[in-house]
Amino acid sequence: MDHMAFQFIDLNTTTVLILFLVGFIGGMVSGFIGSGGAFVLTPAMMSLGVPAAVAVASNMAHKFPKALVGAYKRNKYGQVDIKLGIVMGIFAEAGVLTGKHIMVGIRENFGMAGTNLYVSCIFVVVLGIVGAFVLRDGLREKRGESTRAEPRQLSPLVRKVRSLHIPGTMVYFKSINAPISVLVIAPLGFATGLLAGAIAVGGFIGVPAMIYILGLPALMASATELVIAFIMGMGGSFFYALDGFVDIRLSMIILAGSLFGIQIGAIGTTYVKDHVVKFVMAAIMLLVLVSRFFYIPGYLSELGSITPLAEGTVARLDRIGEVSLAFALVFGAVMIVQALYRGMREHRLAEAAAAAAALEAVAPAALPAGAPPVTEIVPAPVQISPLARFERFLAASDGSEFSAAAVREAISMASKCGAQLNVMSLVATGVEHAALGEAVLKQEMDMAQAHLDGIRTQALTAGVACETHLIHGQTVDREIVELAERLNVDLIVMGRRGRRGLARMMLGHATAQVIGMAHCNVMVIPRAARVEGRHIVLATDGSRFADAAAITAVGMASFCKARATVVSVASTGPGPDSRGEAELVVQRVVDHMRGECIDAEGIVLEGRPDEMIVAVAKERDADLIVTGSHGRTGLERILLGSTVERILNETSCAVLVVKA
Repeated sequence: MDHMAFQFIDLNTTTVLILFLVGFIGGMVSGFIGSGGAFVLTPAMMSLGVPAAVAVASNMAHKFPKALVGAYKRNKYGQVDIKLGIVMGIFAEAGVLTGKHIMVGIRENFGMAGTNLYVSCIFVVVLGIVGAFVLRDGLREKRGESTRAEPRQLSPLVRKVRSLHIPGTMVYFKSINAPISVLVIAPLGFATGLLAGAIAVGGFIGVPAMIYILGLPALMASATELVIAFIMGMGGSFFYALDGFVDIRLSMIILAGSLFGIQIGAIGTTYVKDHVVKFVMAAIMLLVLVSRFFYIPGYLSELGSITPLAEGTVARLDRIGEVSLAFALVFGAVMIVQALYRGMREHRLAEAAAAAAALEAVAPAALPAGAPPVTEIVPAPVQISPLARFERFLAASDGSEFSAAAVREAISMASKCGAQLNVMSLVATGVEHAALGEAVLKQEMDMAQAHLDGIRTQALTAGVACETHLIHGQTVDREIVELAERLNVDLIVMGRRGRRGLARMMLGHATAQVIGMAHCNVMVIPRAARVEGRHIVLATDGSRFADAAAITAVGMASFCKARATVVSVASTGPGPDSRGEAELVVQRVVDHMRGECIDAEGIVLEGRPDEMIVAVAKERDADLIVTGSHGRTGLERILLGSTVERILNETSCAVLVVKA
């Protein structure tokens, strides 16, 4: 293929950085507006000189791994109809293959200008229609008009589709509790794939088709579309690669940037209203539309379809297109960063207020000259429960083997200290479930309630007062935190799935989010862990957060007659005597414990804190690590990391995270 030589652009340091930035901003936009972001990335690559066919193919190659991860995550919450996704995905693959053949045919007959014109025109039409609808919905929401579907009867079109019975073609789908003819699904899937094969975006057809023609709840439609996107992306990448159109360099660079950006964008949605998200989405779509529109005259001129334009005119039009696209990306990034800034500022103000209140409540003792600035440990106030106000527990269970460990230990601890136990389970729903998913929803609710009833029976058998809570919601961590606040619990007990590495950091973790947002202490139980009160390892750095953990550890060790090891990890860098300060902090805590008749020892180590703490716990055969939390959530946690999170991932024993 002699055309291969000029398909791929040259990559230098500047181009790589721009592509990474494009992926990063595209990921931010995706996380913020809940879209795949392909409508931003394909035009962005084209503006950098990437031929349209290569931009589409490379975008598909970057998308399908993310679609797989997204489908897996949402399937855990029961939001994915896997059968429908596979069936529709098979026909979508045929559409992708057809779209690829159209692209190749245009390329062979009209050259690169032809494919650029083809893709640009489709973008202008599709983004114009979708952007207008999104803008209309945003305006309605701002005026207070609801745009969300309330419980309703099936539309005439959905009823007609479901009543259509063609022998030998009917397939039952759980999401709608009804059979649908494959002959109906086939054209919907094909159209979805055809659009994806043309511009790397098929969801603009697939999701509305599943909602308004098949009658899926919107929540399940958007989740099921991820399965279709994975099938289309994997197959489409393969088909395009056979003709040499996939530039894996572009795919990997953009994927790397988007993995970071998508998490930051998702955090931003926490701090803005729904209509603002829609305004941002509509604005970006329309700006990208404008960008592509200004490139079209140049393509037409190159093809000879209009009177040839002067090179200067084409250059000016291209420059307007580039500026429009750059403005779209910068606009989206600025809106998201502003939302993050407001949220982080509010979070810091809340932390500062809490710290000020704590300092007012406890006046620090006078320190000798030159002594390190440490806070004196204040004995815990007298509580009814001997475990320093562990009177109400909340255990979260999803029926898995991981949450079973949390429930088991929650019952055991509640029995020992006479605490009341609350157990919750989440049924994933949304405002869109309405009547369309009632049968599926009822089945899931019945199963979840039966599971909770079984736990309640176990607790009552152990002599523990237990209440169960069946919660409807979409985000498990947020629902746990909100229920904990409503019940005013003292301890949240959760299982640990053991996710590690980059995937855990970038994809988020419900346990980490609960620790960051919860007002109370959180105990994380690995699957095989047992909290028996043999040996407690307390991690301390002398901060007020660590002192709060020390107060709790003293109460637990005293009640359980457990041994205690106090660990502090000194900094190895230049500066003040870090080891000396750490030794003073450890000795202060050990002396306090021994004053409470606790068998305690102190250790000061050097190295990475999480590794040292986990190693000590393993060496001492500890069954519990107690540590304080600085309460980081959102952007700070992603960028700075968390020693607590690393301990949670690395240790095999239970971890109690104490909130100051």
